Amino acid sequence: MKKYNIILKGLLILYMCLPALQLSGQYKFKAAAVAGLTAAQLGGDSLSGYNMLGSTIGARLSYSIGKSFDANIELLYAQRGSRQNFGFSSSSANATQLNYLEIPVYITLNDWLIEKENYYKVGIFAGLCYGYLISADSSNNILDGRESEFKDHDISGRIGVYYAFTKNIIFRTYYTDSFVKLVEGDLFNTDGLDSFFWSFRLEYMF
Repeated sequence: MKKYNIILKGLLILYMCLPALQLSGQYKFKAAAVAGLTAAQLGGDSLSGYNMLGSTIGARLSYSIGKSFDANIELLYAQRGSRQNFGFSSSSANATQLNYLEIPVYITLNDWLIEKENYYKVGIFAGLCYGYLISADSSNNILDGRESEFKDHDISGRIGVYYAFTKNIIFRTYYTDSFVKLVEGDLFNTDGLDSFFWSFRLEYMF
């Protein structure tokens, strides 16, 4: 519970600072609030399919580093894991839910400039994401009772695209794959547990 309080306070402070950060950068800074869904699975837990649905929420800060490029950093709360059947939470049999604080850092290549309103319609991006494990819960018989073995820190790669409906409303989707074994040791025909997931979200630009 203490970890959740820290994350919530951090997100609240960042939300409150977003308009000021944007103004202070004389429009080189661009700030957004974000919220969406994740569809995740784990490699090595005997389950397959992106069946574990979760939420992702947080904020993004971007800085223009050229005519078509942005540098980005985010602070997110994101749910990962796996599930035998399509749905939310780990309450059913054979499911694992992992809750993370994420700090992604990435570069965006923007295209299709809407000159009248001065914003880009589409773009691609790629970078790295640091994840700190807030909590782990599993009803999967391979992982049940081993929650304490999950590593607190995760590094992953991230790649995706975005589409701007308007200057303020953006849809973004991306794929994330961990470089770190979340659990070491023999599991289901593997030498460790991998994490990978898709995210789909909406953003509101300030």
